[in-house]
Parts: sequence; structure tokens; C-alpha cells
Amino acid sequence: MGFMDRLLGKKEKPPVIKAGVIGEGILAERLAEAYRACHGIEFMGMEPVGSADDLIRTPGLQAVEVVAPAAGRAGIAAACIRAGLFTSMDPPHDLEALEELSSLSRSYNTALRFRLLPLYYPPYREVKRLVDEDHLGRPLTLKLMVRRGKGAELPEELDPGKWVMEHELGFLALSQWLMGPVEKVYARLNKKGANGAPASSMIMWKYVDLHQYGYLQMDFCPGLHVRSFTDPVHRFLELTSVGGLIMVTRGEGQLLRMPVLMVRGKSTTTSFEMIPEEWSEVYNNLARETRQIIIKKRPITGTAEVAMSTIRLVQAARTSAEKGDEVEIQ
Repeated sequence: MGFMDRLLGKKEKPPVIKAGVIGEGILAERLAEAYRACHGIEFMGMEPVGSADDLIRTPGLQAVEVVAPAAGRAGIAAACIRAGLFTSMDPPHDLEALEELSSLSRSYNTALRFRLLPLYYPPYREVKRLVDEDHLGRPLTLKLMVRRGKGAELPEELDPGKWVMEHELGFLALSQWLMGPVEKVYARLNKKGANGAPASSMIMWKYVDLHQYGYLQMDFCPGLHVRSFTDPVHRFLELTSVGGLIMVTRGEGQLLRMPVLMVRGKSTTTSFEMIPEEWSEVYNNLARETRQIIIKKRPITGTAEVAMSTIRLVQAARTSAEKGDEVEIQ
């Protein structure tokens, strides 16, 4: 932009990227809506999995969200990577497939993102900032709790390990995203409770750093009403540091009428009243990050390393539950 243009107040038009969605269903629709609304993105459309090639061959396309069943997800993502597209997808549950996709993206020099949705929820991102900036000192313990209430869809035969992999992988990813690598895991994964309903399960882990621990508690409460506009699921996070506590009381649902994020340190409590708390912000943040990755080469939040380490944690938990003993993560 020349001197006269700056003097007259003329502004350069921000660069626009072209993006699309491959897939169907609620997640694909929410992603499409977020991309349509994102400033600086031209949305090129949403195509079903069977017509993926039509979107991939769209002239000028730069980024694509892949929303596909687990069986065909990796193949579609690989085709997008080979076409030179920034590719965003749910992580495959098979480590070998995940590693192959990561290697392929490096070979084609394209960015690959794994959609671990809670990592894009504003309150959790604020927790990450507080931890990284050493707001309350060294973290000690991370508690992650999930309560599925009345109306939550449950299978007749529950495999807790498989359930965690399919439904709680993103929430569990907060464990290492916030506090670092894990070295040991002990889990009790129960299928049925005394009343025939799905039983509570727990995964506990020890971090590599000394005196740091965490756990995920998963409860099925068919009689519990959870206020929610999406899924009847309440998620609670509590991070204890040497200097105090950080608590997040909401994800898709809310049980308690209190601020979504609270920090207790020394003799004061800080409530984050204005932080965005709607779950839809997850999809908006994904769209914004896509543009920043392509235009400004910003780092990816949902990296292959985070996805791999979380899958290894779940695999170790399943092994621990079978053995009835703690398991070291290799």
C-alpha cells in the first residue's frame, strides 16, 4: 500500500482463503456454518463422502474439514493431503494410520490438524494460558469429570475403553495438553453397575514430572437432568497448583449456576464472567485457526503429537483394566 493510500485511510483487503467440508451430519453442518461466518474465508461448499473428489478438485481450494466414518476417514484425508490441501479431521483410533497420515503430510509439506474439540473451547484455552504463564505456579493435579445425564444416548452393551476412545478422546487430551507427558496409567473400566445401568469408570495417571497426577472420572446418571442446548453432558475440570485452583464448570452442559471459569488463589477468587462459554465457539475457533495457519503460518493446536499421546493413554488404560494393575506408557 502506498503513502497516499495510507494517508487517505484506505485499507488493504485481508487475504481470503477457500475452504470446504467433506461429510454429512451435525458436525459437518456446524463446521460449515462456522466457515461461512468466518471473516476472510470463502466457503466452497459441503459435499458428502461419496462426492469427496468433486470438492477436492475445486480450483483454488486450500483447506478442507473431513467428517467421515472411521472406516474411510484416513483414505479421504490422504487424498486431500496429496492434493496439497490443509486437512482437518478427527484422529483415527489406530496409531499406525495416524502416523502414516502425519508422515504423508510432512512429505507433501501440507498442514494436518486433528480435531480434538475441547482444545478449542474458550474456557479450556484460557486455562492453558494461565498454566503457560505460570499464573498459579506449578500444577499438581488435574481432575476431569464427565457426567452423562437423562437423555444421553447410550449403547445397550457398553465397552468403556471403546467409549472413551470414541467419545472422550478430546476431553482426555486436555490431560497432556495442559500438564505434559504421562508415564504410568491405572484404570478401572466397568461395564455394568448394580442397577444394570452403565457403571462409573476411572482412569488415573502419573505424569513424568515428579508429584503430578491426574484422573478422568466417567459417570452415567440416567436420572440426572443437565441443562444443555446440545448434548446432556456435564464436564468439570479442576486443576490444582501450588498457588491455588482453576475450575471450569461447563462444556456442552451446565449443572451449577456459576461462572464458567473461576480461579482461586491466595485469598482471592477471580470469576471470568465475560469469557465465551457457548460450545459453538469451538467450531468458530477451528475456522479462525485454519485461516491463521494458512495465512500467517500459526502453529496448530490439535497436533499429531497430542492425538498420539492421548490414544496411547487410552490404550494403556484398557490394558491396565484387563490386568488389574498399573501400566507404563512406552
